[in-house]
Amino acid sequence: MLDRITRFLRIESSGFAALVLSLAAMLWAGASFGQVPSASVPAAVVARPVPPAAKPAAAGAVSAPPKSSGGAPAASSSSASGASGEAGAGGAAGADSADPAAAPAPSVDAPPAPEPEPPMPVEPEEPPPPPKPADVPTFNVKLADDTVFSLRAAIGAKTPEVRAREASQQLKRAYDGEQTSDVGVQRRGDSAILSVGRTFIVELSEEEAKLAGWSSLDAFAASTASAIHEKLVSDRKRAAIAKSAFSFSLVVFFGLIAFYLIRKVSDFAERARQWVEERSDRELSVRFQNIEFVRPAMLRSTGVLALSTLKWLAQAGIAYTWLVVVLSLFESTRGYTQKLTGVVLAPLSQLMTRLATALPLLVVAALAALAVFVLVRFVGLFFASVGRGEAALGWLPNDLAAPTSVILRSGIVIAGLVFLAPIVTGESDGVLTRVGVIALVALGLASTPVLASGTVGAIWLFGRRLRVGEYVELGAYRGRVAELNLLELRVIVTDRTELRVPHLLTLVRPLRLLGARPRLTLDVYVAASSSVTEVRSLLATVAGKVGSEPSVEIVSADADAIRFRIAATCESLEARTAFHIAALDALSAAGVTLGRDRA
Repeated sequence: MLDRITRFLRIESSGFAALVLSLAAMLWAGASFGQVPSASVPAAVVARPVPPAAKPAAAGAVSAPPKSSGGAPAASSSSASGASGEAGAGGAAGADSADPAAAPAPSVDAPPAPEPEPPMPVEPEEPPPPPKPADVPTFNVKLADDTVFSLRAAIGAKTPEVRAREASQQLKRAYDGEQTSDVGVQRRGDSAILSVGRTFIVELSEEEAKLAGWSSLDAFAASTASAIHEKLVSDRKRAAIAKSAFSFSLVVFFGLIAFYLIRKVSDFAERARQWVEERSDRELSVRFQNIEFVRPAMLRSTGVLALSTLKWLAQAGIAYTWLVVVLSLFESTRGYTQKLTGVVLAPLSQLMTRLATALPLLVVAALAALAVFVLVRFVGLFFASVGRGEAALGWLPNDLAAPTSVILRSGIVIAGLVFLAPIVTGESDGVLTRVGVIALVALGLASTPVLASGTVGAIWLFGRRLRVGEYVELGAYRGRVAELNLLELRVIVTDRTELRVPHLLTLVRPLRLLGARPRLTLDVYVAASSSVTEVRSLLATVAGKVGSEPSVEIVSADADAIRFRIAATCESLEARTAFHIAALDALSAAGVTLGRDRA
């Protein structure tokens, strides 16, 4: 109850009310712990008076014993007189405590003694109240501007004011540095040492206890220790509640900041992406001495990809930082902070340590990689100019520039990994060398069909067996060669669509070369009754009009029809339709009847 009143007055009242409360607490403590046990100070007892009617009865109750043959009445009388004298001097208490065996036997003729009246009840008096504290100046020991206990006496050369100031400092140090709130009391001669954990608080003496109104030092030390304990417990509980409320507020506040930063990072990345996309090709090109090393499209796509990656990394970093800060605010989750930090940051720290150790090697490797990149880019640009006719090579036609560029650039990269890596790293069996060998083996296994097509394509290209613009026939498809590279053959067929044929397919299916001017053939069926010589001459004339080098031959003849096959070298495959029309018109004009194919 007193603790509740103390909390209320500490919150609502002023400093005067707190002082009054401290005095009331000391008075209550003196009333509770300052009582002395009855064994130390016995209670006052009121003497019980002897009733007046009992005195003569007691005196006359003892009569002379009967005469005996020995004759000792004098002795009996003197004994009775002595007993009466003792009873008169000692009162009722002496009469009650007399030994019955020693008392003379009552006479038979004597009248019976009247019964004594019941004694009056004896009530113990109340113990005296504990002494009040001496009227001496008090110096309060405070914690957080609240009085915990007071000091009045000096010990050695230290005045009570100095002792109170030092005790306040020690109490503050114990509140901040000790985990426990238990107060230890240790007696040393005539003094008591109070400490919290390993922190000394104050030394109390017998004089201090007497000035505070306590009858013993032990009771005073116990009361002071209890006050210190209650103050530490209440302040730490209040501080824990305030810290929890403040921590939850920080969680919300840091969450708002994290959302704001994530939104700002997203806006910045979006503006940077728009800026990159709005730049012209001239602004984004990387040139050196009129040589374009990086194309604008590649630089633009790389920039957009880098911005997206950096945006996600930044947002993930902000969220991770918020999570670490939030977990570190509470004691129950602080262990997870260390685990999370170890899982995320420990690998990064090890990686950065290794990078710092291998920094000179990384610089050399970066320079070597840059040199390889410049060489590859230069080769690609040079052969591209050869393909466009801007540069001329006597040993390389323009149409072979593109496949030659692909072969040379792939060879440069693989050779750099296999041969240049040992020179840079100084290890013949280093990581880069292994990467080159592994890449070469993996490339060979994964691209076996592609490499086979490339090998056949190289034979077609560098063997000059097929040229762009020539006509070919592959199965049911006929068309003009539109493009020829290392991997495939692109043919424009008669329906004006593009047919892409991998070179590997020509190993299992025959490819018919029709040349720059295709030779078209046409089968014509006429009735068996028709003149063979007349029909043959007519068809030869038609073939000579459509193309050059006409030829007519009889393929088959039976009772129903004769099959003629006419051929001519035409300018393109589109002449087939004109060939049909001319043959049918000539036969119709000559009155030749068409036959029927049995198939």
